[in-house]
Amino acid sequence: MALCVRDPTLPGAVLERALAEGQFPGAVAIFGTENAVSEPICVGVRAVGGPATTADTRYDLASLTKVVSTLPAILRLVADGRLTLDDTVGQHIANAGWFQSPTLATVTVRELLAHTSGLAAWIPFYAHASDRLTALGRVLQEPVTAAQRGGAPVYSDLGFIVLGALVERVTRERQDVYVQREVFDRLGLTDTRYGPVPAPVAATEDCGWRNRVLSGEVHDENCYRLDGVSGHAGLFGTADDLARYARAWLTRDSRLGPPDLLDACTSTQSEGTGLRRGYGWLLRGVDSFGGNGATELGFGHTGFTGTSLWIDPGGGWFAVLLTNRVHPSRKGGEKIHAIRREFHDAVAGVVAG
Repeated sequence: MALCVRDPTLPGAVLERALAEGQFPGAVAIFGTENAVSEPICVGVRAVGGPATTADTRYDLASLTKVVSTLPAILRLVADGRLTLDDTVGQHIANAGWFQSPTLATVTVRELLAHTSGLAAWIPFYAHASDRLTALGRVLQEPVTAAQRGGAPVYSDLGFIVLGALVERVTRERQDVYVQREVFDRLGLTDTRYGPVPAPVAATEDCGWRNRVLSGEVHDENCYRLDGVSGHAGLFGTADDLARYARAWLTRDSRLGPPDLLDACTSTQSEGTGLRRGYGWLLRGVDSFGGNGATELGFGHTGFTGTSLWIDPGGGWFAVLLTNRVHPSRKGGEKIHAIRREFHDAVAGVVAG
């Protein structure tokens, strides 16, 4: 169904200006409502000197993996009675945090989802591990800071890596296998998958560690050490697929889980430093990337590579913005937060209710 908008050129104009300023080499965006979706907005190129972006261009989703793969996988396991939000890591992975006090073993699924586990935000374990099992072992022995646990959220890649490990422990399947069948196939996401992925794909960084321009393989170094499959990063996808996923959340699609569980994910579960977090999702707060047009019910997530997803039940709209701002260097796209806000304000201003 065609989307009724007051001026369909305004969101695209935001991206054209950012492109002209050199904030990213290319972008694909899409927005819509419960009943209709816009035509894809495609600007720039997939790689410097390369072909133009197209609607089917796959982007490295980076941390959108947390809410597009790991969160729905956990919800599916909870809905199926195989896991609860109050289960501890130690109930399923007995050697987690072994001989430590405080210990990761006592951290709950609920705390991991809300980023209140007491785990650090990030460590460069890719520089100290040579294979997936060693890397996972390192994360499962990471210390927990008692003073931070249960307090203001500390956004943690490590917490979602642990959640991915729980998915694999409970299902006895690698995360990519489980989410393909139980999440992506159920929702009709045909272009969302863990890498490596074939063209058309937007390139990311000219990586000094791997000594090549990354195209179709995960940008995140820790995820690369985890063979490209992790709870915090690794997914690639298209704007169209993410629009389908966003609409599932906008309409509280039962294929994601029961309504009360979905409501809990998008309600305040932790708060601090101006941030409000649900389970997985970042909720509207001070200087939200959702923009001034976002309502109090809005929620979303971003990815380091330049991707973002915003869903706003209060306004009845969603917006997907995929860029490869880290191409050819992660120093690119320093204005990405302001671009997201301006893009979302344009979308909120043109979508007819």
